[in-house]
Amino acid sequence: MKRSIYFLVFFSFLNSYSQDKTERLLKKLDENITQDVRIAVLDTLTNEMIRSNHPQQLQYLQQYVDLNLKIEDYDQAAQKSRFVIQNYINRGSLDSASYTIKSLLQYKGKFKKKSSEAHILLKRAAYFYNKEQLDSAALDYDRSGTLFLASKDSIFAADSRFFAGQVYFDQNNFLNSVRRFEEAYELYNKLGDASYANYALNELSSLYGKNGFHDKAIYERKRILAGAKAMKDPLAISYAYSHLFTSNIKKNEINEARKYLDSLTVACKEIKNEKRQNGFNIQVSKLNTKYYLKTKNLDSMYKHLKDFENKLKASGGGNQFNKNAFLSYSGQYHKAKSEYRLAEKFYKKLLDKDNRLGDVQLKMQANKQLSEVLAVQNKLEESYQYLKAYTQAKDAEERRITTNTFLYYQSEFETERKDNEIFKNETEIALLEKDRKLNEAKRNILWIVLIAVLLLSAVAIYLIWLRGNLKRKALAKKLEKNQKDLEEFTNQLLEKSKVQESLTQELAKLKEEIGEQKSIVKIQDLTTTRILTSEDWYVFKEKFTKVHPTFFVKLKNKGYKLTKSEERLLAMEKLYLDTKQIASMLAISDDSVVRSRSRLRKKVNAPKGSSILEYLEAS
Repeated sequence: MKRSIYFLVFFSFLNSYSQDKTERLLKKLDENITQDVRIAVLDTLTNEMIRSNHPQQLQYLQQYVDLNLKIEDYDQAAQKSRFVIQNYINRGSLDSASYTIKSLLQYKGKFKKKSSEAHILLKRAAYFYNKEQLDSAALDYDRSGTLFLASKDSIFAADSRFFAGQVYFDQNNFLNSVRRFEEAYELYNKLGDASYANYALNELSSLYGKNGFHDKAIYERKRILAGAKAMKDPLAISYAYSHLFTSNIKKNEINEARKYLDSLTVACKEIKNEKRQNGFNIQVSKLNTKYYLKTKNLDSMYKHLKDFENKLKASGGGNQFNKNAFLSYSGQYHKAKSEYRLAEKFYKKLLDKDNRLGDVQLKMQANKQLSEVLAVQNKLEESYQYLKAYTQAKDAEERRITTNTFLYYQSEFETERKDNEIFKNETEIALLEKDRKLNEAKRNILWIVLIAVLLLSAVAIYLIWLRGNLKRKALAKKLEKNQKDLEEFTNQLLEKSKVQESLTQELAKLKEEIGEQKSIVKIQDLTTTRILTSEDWYVFKEKFTKVHPTFFVKLKNKGYKLTKSEERLLAMEKLYLDTKQIASMLAISDDSVVRSRSRLRKKVNAPKGSSILEYLEAS
């Protein structure tokens, strides 16, 4: 209570001080002062009058503008003229507003600041909007916004974009409306104006919801709720809960909708303004009616419908939007209760030609419901008229939503929601400088990472090379050992052959000396035994394969179907053994080796004078 008293005392003092200052300035104008001093006094005076909404402000604003035009300071005249134009618009004097706008725009070529023209265009857009010339209003809002951005007046640029969004919304120009509200939000956000940023988001979410983008509407409304909570603004919080309820109901997310309705019921109690709080109490009753209609709980619906009606009456009838909602819910309740005459009465009252029903969806559904009610009562001809109106409205609405959906997604794919190019003020320049330093630091980090990656790659390549080199050396060593083992085994076989040959010669001499005795025959049998036994061949082939691992596989793949004897012959050839050595190892005569080689040459069609092995390996 004390705080309220202090506030009233302070406000009274401030108002008294302002009045005193205005009076002093008015007296100053009555004095004999120079033109420059008069302009300075008028500047201060009009600022005070605008701030206090003084009834005489238009008179002195006009004096200020006229004096600046007289001394050819066209920019100052344009800056202040926006208040003159707004005064005329507020009073409904649109012709005077138009005259002032045209008078100032004739000096457009003499403006030194782009913002001077922008201010007049901003007000001309408001004039066109009041005249319901929406195309012209949209053009002027867009043009003024561009000029404000070029002159670094971000706050006015944000306002221009916001108003342009509203005009495009009224025109059902979905795509342009989305773009303007998004631009306005970005500008307000960068200026730190959280309240107006939330207003822009609120318009954007309504736009999405109206065009069937319920998920996007919910996303934006959650952002609004977060912003409202950050500002601790119970009014904005209540609006956000109300809109989130509506979006979730449209998506048939009943439980989620109930959660937001309960939150709204609590939040609106924190609103200090009594009129605003009463408005939200009506809203709570209305949304509860809607909720129980959706859940088909008619008893609870009726209870809240009556509460809704009583609150409307207590508020003096409420606004037309709430009145229409009451008529719609009443019609739906009586229709659900099969009380068709009562339902018909409410629907017809809702659709009465004198009722300025702005909600397209509400009107469309009312036509549909009334058509059904009349059909049940066998009023078929009348029912058809309302059904026809519903069908036409539905087709038009579906075409609008389909077109807007297509345009929106087309825009998304084409632009990928590129950031809007806006002129940076001093704060934005500071942010850009921080971004530059951050990017420079990122680049340095990237270079460090790149160099580290290159070094690690070099180390990894070296380790791989080193490992491969060690592996190659080990393989070479192993191959060398296998080669040595093969050579040693081959030499053993050759030695064995020499011993056998020596033994055969000794046996021949012995036969000459002592003749054919039985014991000699046994020795001869021993000496004619094959030197290269199956076991010898197996050992030899194993050692040979370690040195030449693919030799026998490649021979087999040639498709000549070589015998084991022919494979042995070719293996000897691979070791570069001569005919005599081969004959010794295989325990056959030299001629046999020659014949075997000749037969093999014919078998594989090897030309004469060339090595059979070289021919096979080359083919």
